[in-house]
Amino acid sequence: MDLIIKQWIKNINAIKLPRWSDLPDIELYSEQVITFVNSHLNTIFINHQDQKDSFVTASMINNYVKNKIMEPPKNKKYRKSHIAFIITITVLKQVGSLNDVRKGIINLTTVLGKVDAYDTFILFLEQSLQASANELLQTPDTSYYTKPVTLDLLPLKTATIAFTSIMLSRYLFSKLES
Repeated sequence: MDLIIKQWIKNINAIKLPRWSDLPDIELYSEQVITFVNSHLNTIFINHQDQKDSFVTASMINNYVKNKIMEPPKNKKYRKSHIAFIITITVLKQVGSLNDVRKGIINLTTVLGKVDAYDTFILFLEQSLQASANELLQTPDTSYYTKPVTLDLLPLKTATIAFTSIMLSRYLFSKLES
């Protein structure tokens, strides 16, 4: 097992992604949001040669607003709900189109409300990441995969599994010799 994977597993074993209550209570400017989001998401992505230095950029955030995935900032300041949307979109856009992400967010926030929807997303993401880390350690734990969820939550659960699988597959494929 190479050092990058060992470090990723170590990061995942210690992971504590921000819940709603951990998000900043004060409004932030775009650059502050980008710094906050990138600093939290850098632990979940496996570094490899194709990966960008930044998971979120100002143009990405503007695109989310333009595509009506999230509401525009007020006076160029972003609230807690914006940050939650940006974190969620950054992960989910790895497995679906922005339109699919928008529909999923609308559905989940309608069913659970913004706070519970975001916290459920973070919980599912951490559980999926941990399941993949265990697989790499050859100590698989299938409890996350086999735990039943309601149909309302199934798209979110499968998306977090897909995210982890896609990210890990990209890295593993990059290590194969041509």
